[in-house]
Amino acid sequence: MVRPVELPPAVEQEVRFVEDTPSDHIVDATIERLRNGRPAREILAAACLAVSRSTELPPDHHGGPVHPVSGMHAVYQLASRLGGDSGYLPVVQSVALANKHVNSPEMGPALMPALDPAPLAGTDTAALLAGFVQALADRQTPAAERHLLALLPVVAPGQILDAMLQVALPRNALDDHYLLYPIYAFRALDDLGWDWAPVVLRPPVRYLARHPMMEAIGEFKPDVVAEGVALYQDFAAIERMIDDHGLTEDRVALATQDAESVAIGRLAERIGQVGEIRSVVRLLARALAEGLSLAGAGEALSIGGGLLFLRCSSGNPFEVHIHTGINARRYLLGLEGVCFRTKVLGLLSWGLGMEVRYLDPTLTWTPGAPPELVAGLPTRGQDDLLQTIAESILTQPVVDLETIEVSVDELVAADQVRDTIALAQQYAEAGYDPEPYFELLGRLTCRDDQSEMHAYKLQQVAYEEYFGVREPYRWVHMVSAARHAACVVNLRPQTVYPAAQSRLAH
Repeated sequence: MVRPVELPPAVEQEVRFVEDTPSDHIVDATIERLRNGRPAREILAAACLAVSRSTELPPDHHGGPVHPVSGMHAVYQLASRLGGDSGYLPVVQSVALANKHVNSPEMGPALMPALDPAPLAGTDTAALLAGFVQALADRQTPAAERHLLALLPVVAPGQILDAMLQVALPRNALDDHYLLYPIYAFRALDDLGWDWAPVVLRPPVRYLARHPMMEAIGEFKPDVVAEGVALYQDFAAIERMIDDHGLTEDRVALATQDAESVAIGRLAERIGQVGEIRSVVRLLARALAEGLSLAGAGEALSIGGGLLFLRCSSGNPFEVHIHTGINARRYLLGLEGVCFRTKVLGLLSWGLGMEVRYLDPTLTWTPGAPPELVAGLPTRGQDDLLQTIAESILTQPVVDLETIEVSVDELVAADQVRDTIALAQQYAEAGYDPEPYFELLGRLTCRDDQSEMHAYKLQQVAYEEYFGVREPYRWVHMVSAARHAACVVNLRPQTVYPAAQSRLAH
């Protein structure tokens, strides 16, 4: 007999709040809960559980739990950094999105059934992990989920993720979310608590234990899709590259050293100059073979990817995958239980992702503002410059996603975005405090109702990567954060943000 998953009564009450509150009341009700002292962490955990257990997975990656859960780490961290009423806004956006998906006829309601892993009791760990990988590969969804439930109490999270990545990494060429969704679900659990893994990780397992999308639904050009299918079918070429270059644990160091600074900067600049993003795999493999550590290669990729993002003329508000894909892979490098070869495969495969490769034709800008333009800007103090950056972002042209005449991936950034880039670069070159800068961009990003947490992810990734690379290159992530904010803050329609602002004013 089928029965739904059961949660502890206090948690069930919060999850039901997210699921059952009418959508036109969810903003006010969430703010009331926050003001009455309910911790943001508990409310976000409820949103994560609700959207995981009560929505259906979409045929691609738009809808269901994919983006709400993938964005949960960014929402939690941004809310914590902003604090006060400003910190309420990311939480309200997250709860409203989960509520919307649960109540959408395209996504919900759905019911996650309870599964009993008891038949696997007593199976040794190696056999459980092997059975898990086999069930994923064979698209045996119930078996894969039962193996997950049996594994959670007995192995480290990294070992479970390593098993999932055996399927996820090759599919990255078909859709970056095959990799991003599982990794950011793990990061959500790091923030909200691993007690919720038996619910939150089942949809990512289902997402992997099904036939992958072999075509895009009106989203990418056919040649980009065809290339992705070819890369997916020949993923063994990346495996061979590891073997041909001798990229083994005894020959490649994991941790980076200060002595690598010059090599990291050189590799980053080469990555930032490529005309074809998929060619980055060869640059990384060669650098590792020549002695660069895995962490050093990840840092160079972070900087070089940021330079590529600044070269993009795209105005697509969903375009954050250069940054999130790198950030996810750098998370893997420090995760115990993920094997060395998987970490190498993760780094090498970054440039093969569908939502990274499609940007090749947009690499038409210079990375950052011309030095003479920055030099010609009026000298401003920190507070004055922050205010000027805010005005530059808030006065960008409005983009209404309901009336645009092209697909979202064909949007081109307005010329005014370059003005914001120049101001952000001036801030970086002046050596002003990064904390109020990222706080400002975070508050502005809370106006976004449309990108399904993409804007939050970009801001959090830029913040983490800023502090995760060597000082001479941090400006890349500082400017990237402003560049994306300029493309997303004036997106329309807006519904959640105006309602939240009105409620917070009283």
